[in-house]
Amino acid sequence: MSEKKKNLVTSIVFLLFGVFVYVQSLGIKHMMKNDVGSAFFPKVISVAMIIFGVICLVQSLRAEEKESKKTDSDKKGGWLTVLLIAGYVLIFEPVGFLISTMIYLFLQILVLTPAEKRKWPVIIAISVIAPLAIYTLFVYVISTPLTKGIFYF
Repeated sequence: MSEKKKNLVTSIVFLLFGVFVYVQSLGIKHMMKNDVGSAFFPKVISVAMIIFGVICLVQSLRAEEKESKKTDSDKKGGWLTVLLIAGYVLIFEPVGFLISTMIYLFLQILVLTPAEKRKWPVIIAISVIAPLAIYTLFVYVISTPLTKGIFYF
């Protein structure tokens, strides 16, 4: 299948899924009067999906026809990503959010970044700062606990 056809199919699926989520969010009831409601966030996300689906569709229609060339490294990276996600799911509960997410991000960035473009300080910083920021947001800002794991943080 050509790259253009893949992009067309993907954008149509994305667009239809956005419409589906929006229609489903219309059935979500408000719990409090002065609240934006539980349906607000799904509606925002679905509208964004619809907008990006349309943008991708227009770009796909304008693009020239090219054959997609898969390399062995693309397939290897895809399978490694699947394995990393499976490993992340397996260690998430026992190890906890912070440590498991730091390990996962570090390894995933290594898989996705070509060896010649790896900048170790940036990879390490992203792998540490992103989970810490997410943890801080959830635990301290919106008071939603995350899995603590073996180190109790």
